[in-house]
Amino acid sequence: MNKFYLWMGLISIGILLGLWTTFKVYTVGFTVYAKTDVLVWTLPLSAYIFFSLTSAGLAFVSSFPVVFGIQRYEVIEKRTVYLEIAVLMGSFVCLLLHLGAPLSVVYILFSPNPASPLWWLAVLYFVYFILLISAFWRIHTGKISKTLGTLIFIIAIFSSTTLGWLLGMTDARAALNASFFSFYFPLTGLASGMAALILFTMVYNKLSGQETTTEKRALFNEFSRLMGIIAGMVAVLFLWRTISGGISSTAVEYGAFKHMIGSIPYNIEFWLGLVIPTILMLLPKIRVTTSGKIVASFLLLVGMFAGRLEFVLSGVVRPLGQMAEGRPEIVGYMPTIYELFVVLFGFAVMLLIYSLGERFLKLEAAPE
Repeated sequence: MNKFYLWMGLISIGILLGLWTTFKVYTVGFTVYAKTDVLVWTLPLSAYIFFSLTSAGLAFVSSFPVVFGIQRYEVIEKRTVYLEIAVLMGSFVCLLLHLGAPLSVVYILFSPNPASPLWWLAVLYFVYFILLISAFWRIHTGKISKTLGTLIFIIAIFSSTTLGWLLGMTDARAALNASFFSFYFPLTGLASGMAALILFTMVYNKLSGQETTTEKRALFNEFSRLMGIIAGMVAVLFLWRTISGGISSTAVEYGAFKHMIGSIPYNIEFWLGLVIPTILMLLPKIRVTTSGKIVASFLLLVGMFAGRLEFVLSGVVRPLGQMAEGRPEIVGYMPTIYELFVVLFGFAVMLLIYSLGERFLKLEAAPE
């Protein structure tokens, strides 16, 4: 009981700092961020992408028993769908503070423009959220809806690929290749979703002292191995992106990405987020341990978060056109304290929703 209230107290600090940041953004404006006319995308947007793709990845995981008929995964279906909701709410927080006003989202949603990927994203997330709430309610009452599960799977595919389309649609920013990221995003989202489910489940079981059944232990060992394989596949694509778009390209437009190859986010993504988790999860003696699963999944999520920041900065650190006049070839970026608070706010909202679910909604329960 005391541990729970202490945990809620820590989350409340994050919520309060986030509310203070929200007040500052709405009253002072974007001057509290490190945004400029060149750095139009910064940490809040990368956090939104991280949460959004992780939620989509969880949707892919929740589709295993519903869409693909792998019944042994039904025992984790309830927690997976609820975690999707919690992570999606974290993404909404970061997106609203990146845009600067909730009314911007409402305006986009109710101003139809089928030629715009931004409008499609607004529609997809609105439908996605409604479907998730409906699906969780069905599971909570003891039944799984195959129709809802299939629709969520389809929406997750469309939202993750549309996000790659949106951010990579500007031809002038060659580093943000729409055709590449439209399939890279869903795959990295799947890796993030698997890591999030493993991390939250393992940490909860460890802190609560709950014993894991032999069936679940075998299931998560299999799941962890699959996560390691997916992380390895992402690492291969990551290297090909580096070779084709960075090292071997002579195009001036790739100058920003070549600069990012030596950056801290890039190396965190590759070494901590992909290489180490792949190795850990492909070693049976480490994979079967709870600590091994926690470390690997945590590092993968840290790497994916750094990767979203690297992706965003690759597209904006090199000034284009008239913006390049009087500026260095590559502009520097350092997040402000308020940008860090936005990220903290997103995590706090996600953890608050998830923690309440663990305490009151019996996420361990398996649907009939």
